[in-house]
Amino acid sequence: MQPPCACDHVFFLDGNEADAYADEHLIEDAVDDVNWTVAYHCPLTSRKWLRDSPSGALQGGGPPRLRQLDEHGLPLTR
Repeated sequence: MQPPCACDHVFFLDGNEADAYADEHLIEDAVDDVNWTVAYHCPLTSRKWLRDSPSGALQGGGPPRLRQLDEHGLPLTR
């Protein structure tokens, strides 16, 4: 059974929650090894997501961040 979809009300996750949601619910579309990002989409809503590690000064970029993107590829700010 697939976990419930939170894409209608969740727009940002970080740390372990970001990794868990990506691993358990989203489908990986592309990996950018240069910018250390991973693009995903939701199999139920087709909404786009981007995982990055914004703390470049920390080892591995710090805790992961997962943000839902709008139709232009920009992070949602709701």
